[in-house]
Amino acid sequence: MSLASPLPTIGSDRPDMPTVLLVGNPNTGKTSLFNALSGLRARTANYPGITVDLRKAKVDLPKGSDQQSIELIDLPGLYSLTPTSPEETVAVDALRGNRLGKPAAVVLVLDATNMARNLALAGEVLELGLPTLIALNMIDAADSSGIAISTEKLSEELKCPVIATSVR
Repeated sequence: MSLASPLPTIGSDRPDMPTVLLVGNPNTGKTSLFNALSGLRARTANYPGITVDLRKAKVDLPKGSDQQSIELIDLPGLYSLTPTSPEETVAVDALRGNRLGKPAAVVLVLDATNMARNLALAGEVLELGLPTLIALNMIDAADSSGIAISTEKLSEELKCPVIATSVR
């Protein structure tokens, strides 16, 4: 499939609900986090030529939240905001509000065991100025590999909230 091929039309199925995008490099645990938050059992195949696929779910927020529910969208993995594949184009278009409308927020899933690769995308996403939360995933694997990451210092440097997770 070339980049000029038509991409699926993606739009919110629930225009009354804020849209939250799950974004990150491939294999960072985006779909695992989506499953944990939505209660679904989505699976992902990560190889060229697969169907461009988005997963959407209504997620109810805890009582006492300003908003009762959100539409959570699991985007295909990408390495930068300069897309090189149809999958990355879908993700970039969603982040830029070209197909879904402006997202209410972004959850940027980073692999704690491969920060150098992941921080390049993080910088680009943060430059978009969208409300962003970083889920520093696979923190257990980083810890067992001797990689120490201070979520407080990372949050300070990136100027957004950072939480350590181990979705599996």
